Amino acid sequence: MHRLWYDLRSQSLFEESFRADVGEIDQSLERMIWRIVSRYAELADASPTVTSTVAYAMVDGTFQHGLAKFISGDSTAGHELTSNVEHVLGSVVFQNC
Repeated sequence: MHRLWYDLRSQSLFEESFRADVGEIDQSLERMIWRIVSRYAELADASPTVTSTVAYAMVDGTFQHGLAKFISGDSTAGHELTSNVEHVLGSVVFQNC
């Protein structure tokens, strides 16, 4: 499913008829990631240090990189993805004093 999403998103750069649907899905994913970042910050008594767009780009890029490693047969891809997402979450919040 994720491979299909990345393919569809890439194709929307060339095919205008995909753009509205891709934009809608992208916004939905950004909102989902922002809910996770916001909740993480709340549980850590912290504040987000980035916008929802930046948080989404960071998580999406991390996920896409992990997916590519998994598809290429890297047996450490899942563990590395988990570690990288944890690092991203930790870097997008600022501890309140």
